[in-house]
Amino acid sequence: MRLRSKLKDLYESPTPTVALTDYEEFSKFMNRAEQRCGETGGNFDVILDWTIHSLILSLTSDSPGRIFLPKTRTNQFDLCDLLPVEDIQPSGKRLMALKDLSIIAPVWSNGDLERSLEAFYSGGYQGKVLDKEVSGICIPELKLAIVCNNVDDIYVQRIWRAGAALFDMYSLKDLEPILSTDGAFWYFDEGDGEESSEPVLEPRMAALYNCGLRRYCIGRT
Repeated sequence: MRLRSKLKDLYESPTPTVALTDYEEFSKFMNRAEQRCGETGGNFDVILDWTIHSLILSLTSDSPGRIFLPKTRTNQFDLCDLLPVEDIQPSGKRLMALKDLSIIAPVWSNGDLERSLEAFYSGGYQGKVLDKEVSGICIPELKLAIVCNNVDDIYVQRIWRAGAALFDMYSLKDLEPILSTDGAFWYFDEGDGEESSEPVLEPRMAALYNCGLRRYCIGRT
């Protein structure tokens, strides 16, 4: 029997995980699409919208699927591992209906998830406003929320289109002058010509961020 590497198995499985997304391949696709639109007079916004939708769908689908991974191989979720905004002030807070958002809420604990499902179906918190318990942010242009505590309650309610939560708001237009990425690192404008950086841990988020900037900020009036 031919021996195969575990990485090769991942790439050749029936549905390779999109967590294997390569930022360079993403960039090649976007550059080719932009060039083609320039040649044909096509609308590049359509490409950006499709890519944003695909990346959000991938990230939001993977976040509950973490429950099926070995707990010895995964860590609890840290917001700044996905989008490093801990040192950036939000523009404010807003109560958002969960049904109107895509939610990245990586579930972690089998027991907590089971309790959240039981509570929902027993009517314990259907429609509840989770205004004091949620640690999370919302990017309004993308209609995307990222949640890093009480992820089970948030995710269960979102799936069945119930409830609302209070989020810190981070507009792409506010983030653009401060935060940038090349797919390998996140860069922070510290002012006075100073810059700091952190490695990108999730290429899909870097790709999504740059698509969002191009769609809603760069060159827009």
